[in-house]
Formats: sequence, C-alpha cells, structure tokens
Amino acid sequence: MIADVVAIAAALLVRVAPLSAPFIERHYSNGIYPTIDRVVRAITGPLPFTLGDVLFFVAVFFLIRYWIVTLKRAGTRRGPVALRVLLRTIAIAAAIFVWFEASWAFNYGRVPLADKIPVHNERTDEDSVGRYADHVTDMLSKLADAAHAEEAHATDETFEAILVPRFNAITHRLGNVATFAPPRIKPTIFQTTMQLSATNGFTDPWTHEVNVDSSTFFFERPAIYAHEWGHISGFADESEANFISFIACTTSKDPLVAYSGWVLVWFNLPSGVHLTHPMGKTAYDDIMAIRARYTKQVNKQVAHAQVVAYDTYLKSNHVKAGYGSYRLFVRWLTGADFDRDGLPIVVREQTT
Repeated sequence: MIADVVAIAAALLVRVAPLSAPFIERHYSNGIYPTIDRVVRAITGPLPFTLGDVLFFVAVFFLIRYWIVTLKRAGTRRGPVALRVLLRTIAIAAAIFVWFEASWAFNYGRVPLADKIPVHNERTDEDSVGRYADHVTDMLSKLADAAHAEEAHATDETFEAILVPRFNAITHRLGNVATFAPPRIKPTIFQTTMQLSATNGFTDPWTHEVNVDSSTFFFERPAIYAHEWGHISGFADESEANFISFIACTTSKDPLVAYSGWVLVWFNLPSGVHLTHPMGKTAYDDIMAIRARYTKQVNKQVAHAQVVAYDTYLKSNHVKAGYGSYRLFVRWLTGADFDRDGLPIVVREQTT
C-alpha cells in the first residue's frame, strides 16, 4: 500500500509541478538525458527484436492475469479486493508514467525552438508560403531523377553515413551539447497497425527503439530516419523533429537524401497553398505513389482514432498545437534566417 501511494504521489508531483524550461534544457536534455539514452540503448540496441513490443504484451498479460487471479481468490470479499486491485493498477500506471517522463519525455519541457529561432512574421503570410511552396516544387523536380538513380545503393548504412554529419550539425546548432549515435531501425509486430494509422515511424520513449513502416519508399526513408533520430536526441516536439529532419536532409549534397527532405516538407505544406510552378513527372509520380499507398493501406477509422489519441497525448505534454504541430515547422522555413551552411540563426542565450 505504501509503495502504491508513493508511486501515485510521484506521478502527480511530476504532472502538477513541472520544472522550468531552462532547467530542463541544461540539466536534463543537456545533462542526465544523454547518459540515460546511452544506458538504455546499450541494453535494447543489440537485440534483434523490438523490446518495447515484448514489454507491451508482457505488461498487458500480467495485468489481466493479476486481476483475474486476485478476484477469483477474493471469494465473498470481492468488492474490497477489487478496490485494492484498482489502486495497484493505478500505481503501476503511475510508475510507468514516471519512467516515461524520466527516460525521455522531460524533453517536452525543454526550451522550445520557437524561443531559439527568431522568425520574421512578415515572411510567414499566405503569399510567402505560396512562393516557398513553388520553391519546394522546383527542388523536387530538380532532384527527382538524380535521387532515383541512387535507388540501388539506398541502404540504411548509406543513409546513416550521409546523414550523421548534417544531423549532428543541426542538433548542435539547436542547443544539444552531446552527440547521439543513430539508433538501429528495428522491425515491429505493429507493422500492420502503423500502415492502418498512416504512421511512418515511431520512437519508443521507454526503450529508445525506432520502428519505421517497411512499406515506405526508399526516397522517404532518409527524412523519416532523421525525424526519429531527432526524437532520440532529445527533441520531443514533432515540429522540431520535422525541422531537424528537413535541415539535415536538404543541406546534404547527396541528391537522394536532399530529395527526401523536400518530399517531407511537401506533405506538410498547408492544404490550401497556391502553387504556380509545374512539377516534373518523376517527382509527380512519387507524390502520387505515396498518396496511392495511403489510400490502399490506411483505415480511416483507425487513422482518425490515432490522430485523436495522439492529439490528446501531445496536448497533455504541453504541445498546444497537438497533432497539428507536425506542420508548424514550415513557419520556420519561411520566416527564419539561415547561414551559408543552411543552418538556422539562433538566439543562444535563450537555451541556458
């Protein structure tokens, strides 16, 4: 009983008394978190399977068994026993929540990129975004054929070798002190669920393992990898992970990796954006192929449920835009200033 109360109290304390953003930035994201990540991935990384999948089913199995066995043994005292079982279940959920926060999710509270990257609001209006969308179209058209010429060499190892230097450059610019090794991409038993819900990639916050939908096209994967790497490196917000992925990819000299970044931003442009530039055939066919895959695989009910659940989850972790945060990085792309290396100009003093 004491352990249950302590677990619940700890969870409530974490929830109602959040730490300040500068404190988390300095002492968690750039303090203890890199060590936590190294230790966790030293355990989970070498495994040929996704430990997070196993832990999920083990937890569900033992929780159901605990309820059934305990209530069967209760006899005539089933009511009071059920209350104790409920308390223990809440305590277990509280302990898992504390683990979730300590293992990774405190990163939601770090200094947001919105406070690090000055944005010129006059460059984020409808006309500016429209001009930027035309630029995205031009880049897709320019890079598509060269990207496809690399298909035979499009392996995880190739992507990693090309992406890592640019990825480290952008995460360091945005406030990270430590360098994070890319996580191994693992298969998952939830592959079908990912397809039904239109989930291209997933980072497990407890085990720091990364899963990617195996049906994604080779030209999508670099941007998906960099997005999930962004989460692993301590940028929990979806818009920030998208921004990191885009910069890491599009500042690369490799046509395929750069093309992947432009594909990412294309699917995050506002739905009503006005385009005036035509798109080349290869790029157009790629965009249509992605849409066709979604149409074939995605279940609207499952996808809607996933959006609602994830929207609630994000807002509960202080992401005000919720699921819509995925697309907010376009504002930085149009309104921020960038140096000669394509990295954003940041306000350093906001990160300490």
